[in-house]
Amino acid sequence: MYNMAQRKPYNPNSAYGRKKLREQSQEYYNNLPPDKKQDFDNTKLIILVIIVAVVLIIAFAAGGINGALKWLSR
Repeated sequence: MYNMAQRKPYNPNSAYGRKKLREQSQEYYNNLPPDKKQDFDNTKLIILVIIVAVVLIIAFAAGGINGALKWLSR
């Protein structure tokens, strides 16, 4: 017989496509070995800390200590 054409990738701009991509991502994460999961989680934590630090620096530069505290209180 002949080879079937490969399925087109899901459209990430549609609700169905986003749902399918989320499911694929969750399935990939669930199938990772524990040591790879730990590395993945550590990377996410480092990125989060960097983002918070950058936002605090911007808030401090824009409004001083009061601006940073105001941002933290919200």
